[in-house]
Amino acid sequence: MAGKFDFLIDLAQKAQQQAADRMQAAQAQLAAQEERLAQVDAFIADYQGRLVDAGRGGMGVERYLDFRAFLGKLTDARQTQEREVDRARQRYVLEREAWLAQRRKLKAYQTLAEREAARAQLVERRREQKLVDEFAARNSRRPGTS
Repeated sequence: MAGKFDFLIDLAQKAQQQAADRMQAAQAQLAAQEERLAQVDAFIADYQGRLVDAGRGGMGVERYLDFRAFLGKLTDARQTQEREVDRARQRYVLEREAWLAQRRKLKAYQTLAEREAARAQLVERRREQKLVDEFAARNSRRPGTS
């Protein structure tokens, strides 16, 4: 016999799985954005190293200004990427909260179903005990039994 909470539990399980899928996608997106930020950081460090190396060998003002301008663009790109990381992190946090809410909902339905099953078992045990008691009472009232 299907319990009266089976449908709700099934829906909640599907919703939880969908929320988990969205959370995992958000987590993957966050990891990708963090990786891009690390790549930008590595490129900036490499380019700063080139600037230092070029400066040791002597460079003209125009070349130095070109280096500085490009480093400025890289710094802007880094700030843009930091914002992307922040957005991805916020989305992940929201998706995780949504998954946790779905998980709590599923657990609540499961708890209700368990309580209902326990209540039904108690009712059945009492019904069986009543039948046993009635049978015993009838047998004790029959003539020829002691």
